[in-house]
Amino acid sequence: MKTKTLLVAISLLVSAMMIRCSDDDGDFGSKGTVNVKITDAPSDDANIQGTFITVADVKVDGKSVEGFSKQTIEISAYQNGNAKLLFNEDFDAKAYSNITLVLDNEADASGSSPGCYVLDTQNVKHDLSSSSSATTEIKIEKNFMVESNGTTDLVIDFDLRKSIVHNQETTEPNKYEFVTAAELKSSVRLVVQEKCGDIKGKATKTSGSGELIVYAYRKGSFNATTEYQGQGSSNVMFAKAVASSKVNTDGSYQLSFLEEGDYEIHVASYEKNTTTGKFTFKAMANASSAIAGILLNNISVDAESHFELNINVIIVM
Repeated sequence: MKTKTLLVAISLLVSAMMIRCSDDDGDFGSKGTVNVKITDAPSDDANIQGTFITVADVKVDGKSVEGFSKQTIEISAYQNGNAKLLFNEDFDAKAYSNITLVLDNEADASGSSPGCYVLDTQNVKHDLSSSSSATTEIKIEKNFMVESNGTTDLVIDFDLRKSIVHNQETTEPNKYEFVTAAELKSSVRLVVQEKCGDIKGKATKTSGSGELIVYAYRKGSFNATTEYQGQGSSNVMFAKAVASSKVNTDGSYQLSFLEEGDYEIHVASYEKNTTTGKFTFKAMANASSAIAGILLNNISVDAESHFELNINVIIVM
């Protein structure tokens, strides 16, 4: 009798442990679909025809994604809300905390060298790798949940403006390279698409001339003293901006994949350097909403929403 009671107790204990493990790790044996896309914030260099990265591997919580094939992507082709599907796979239904991109520095998907490069307007390739390492790993920290029988859409935003430095003075053939490892990590973000919205509209110059770039910052994070100056080893300007958009010739702009929350909008004017072809910062523009009652330092973005924001811009010399 005692033996039977002991066996029942052990059985109950094992069942409880299995239930607890299931609660910790997700629904036991169940799966959910994960779509991971990649997008880009624009470069401010007119000499760049295209920017290419070769993704050799993708890891989720340190484990390589099964079935992923090496891809070379013209990342600069996916802007203003457009994104390239990187992979679509089923994962265990549970919580995850990071995704790692493994870039191949040596060869692209067809075997040609290099793996990551800028193609300039003269059709010259500039190897972006600044180290002798065959690969570059970018670990992006972000908590996300895969629900049982559900679909999770994730977007990796690879900000070219922050991630690549142009060294016009160098005598080396490569005029472009990735920023430092720490800066490169800061230039890439991961978001859950259904928790994002966007801000778009037209920026109209009422006075002055020059190219315009619109920047979105988390409310309260913009510091004029530091953001106007080049920060870090690579002198990245506007380093804390969450997203940026070059204003098109028709005045349109779009800030995409912004996580829900409060933002402030800033507009900078640039002029093209006729020697380097790069747009250089000229001044911050006096910007205001074209719609009465809307303040550019208090823009609320809701999930799966589009905030229409038309901006009047005065460029002060």
